[in-house]
Amino acid sequence: MKTLFRQSSKADGPTSPGETSLPARDRVLEVACEMFAEAGFHGTHLREICRRAGTNVAGVCYHFHSKEGLYEAVVMEAGRRLVDPAGGIVTSPELPPARRLQGLVESLMQRLGAERAWIAKLLTRELVDPVSDAHMHAAPGLERDFVLFQAVMRDLLGTNANTEAIRLHSLSLVCECVFYCLAEDNLRHPLTELAVVRPNRARLARFLTQRSLGAVQREGAEPEVSNP
Repeated sequence: MKTLFRQSSKADGPTSPGETSLPARDRVLEVACEMFAEAGFHGTHLREICRRAGTNVAGVCYHFHSKEGLYEAVVMEAGRRLVDPAGGIVTSPELPPARRLQGLVESLMQRLGAERAWIAKLLTRELVDPVSDAHMHAAPGLERDFVLFQAVMRDLLGTNANTEAIRLHSLSLVCECVFYCLAEDNLRHPLTELAVVRPNRARLARFLTQRSLGAVQREGAEPEVSNP
C-alpha cells in the first residue's frame, strides 16, 4: 500500500501501531483512502482496515463513529488534497488564456497522479458503486477546476460563446485528466499499452489543452445544443 501521509519502506503498510509514528486516526484514514479507492464503499470492510492499520473496530468508531463516518472523512481528505495551493498563479489574469488552461490541466493531473492516484480511483468507484448518501461524494472536490476551465474558455471565446459547449468541453477535460491519471497508475493495463510511447505528464497536458482549444474554437460560433 502506498503511504499517503509519509514515506514508508513497507510496501503493504503498517500492520501494528509500533510500525509507524502516525497517530491511530491518521493510520486508519491512510488505509481507508486506499481501500475505499480500490474496492469502493460496499466492497471495503472495517475489520480489514483495522488489520492493516493496526487498530480495532472500537478505535475506528471512536474517531469516525461508523463506516459511513470514515468514508466521509476519506471524501474530505480527497477534497483537501484537490485544493491547489498554486491555483492563484495558474489562474492569474496576466497569463494568456491558453497558457492558463494548460496550467489548469497540468495542475489537475498533478493532483490526481502519483501518490494521489487513489483520488482518481475513488472518483471512478463512485460512478460504478455509488454511496447511498448523496452528500458523501469526492466529485465536488473537482467543482473548482470545472468552474476555472469554463472561465478560461469563455475568455478565449468571448461573452457570446456557446455556453453548453463550454460546459461539455470542461467536463470532458476533467474526465480525461481522471482517466489518464488512472492509466498512469496502471501501466500494464491493455488500454495503457495501446500507446507505443507513453507521453510524460507535461506533454500529455499540452496535448489535452490543444485538442480542447481546437474543439472549443470550432464549436464556439455554432448554435447551442438544444434538448430533444
